[in-house]
Amino acid sequence: MIFARIISLTCIMVSGLSLWGQGPPIRLDKPIMLGSGESTVRALYNYIDFESGNYSYLLVEADYNISSDLAVGVEMPWVISGTYGSHQPGDFALMGKYQFYRKDGLGKTTRIAAKVKQTFPSGKDLKVPTIGMGHYKTYIGGLAAYESLSLGIQTEVGYYLIPSDSHLNALSYKLGVSIPLLEPSFPVNQINVYLEAEGMNMGSHEGESQYGYYLAPGIQYARGRYTFEASLQFPVSQQMHGGYQRDWWLMAGARRLL
Repeated sequence: MIFARIISLTCIMVSGLSLWGQGPPIRLDKPIMLGSGESTVRALYNYIDFESGNYSYLLVEADYNISSDLAVGVEMPWVISGTYGSHQPGDFALMGKYQFYRKDGLGKTTRIAAKVKQTFPSGKDLKVPTIGMGHYKTYIGGLAAYESLSLGIQTEVGYYLIPSDSHLNALSYKLGVSIPLLEPSFPVNQINVYLEAEGMNMGSHEGESQYGYYLAPGIQYARGRYTFEASLQFPVSQQMHGGYQRDWWLMAGARRLL
């Protein structure tokens, strides 16, 4: 059994597909990068039920690994339907990520990376994240992950800075745990279950603090260079003003390694 796991891991490393025992997290970003010249394309259907209304949009993400430590990416949302409009672009974003720590062991790896993302107000000004904030938004954060053949732990902590409307600045923190259900194999054929948590603290509004804590179970199926995934997020506790409270958020889609 142990020998088979070692052979499977070696094959995955040589093929350049991935080094993690699980697929990449669903709602968090990943500090683990592929080799130089590798890239990923991802399409996600999102449905968010906010206090102020509901929206559905398609988010297309693409990233390219300049080296094994440096990646750049782009996010392009398109609003499908919503309370205040449909069939329109959302807020376009550019991303840069640098992995500065890597420690590999037998069947396991630990990675840490820094991330910067700039979002542009290309969507309609609805004061809704991704759909249309009406402001330039800068995100600065850090990513960390421990991955083995039997367990994955991912975390992301960052700060959203909105210079033109500082009360929307927010501290964001996320944690994810993933467990594979099948034995490691090559080509990749794996089912992963996820539990991802998210917390957010914004500036006070009329003397009251603003916060939100959420949980999201998810499932993912990876086969070869394709990954299919779905996740449903719901609130544990939240106190937001201006229609930012959300009741639930569905994400479902697929990604492909190029």
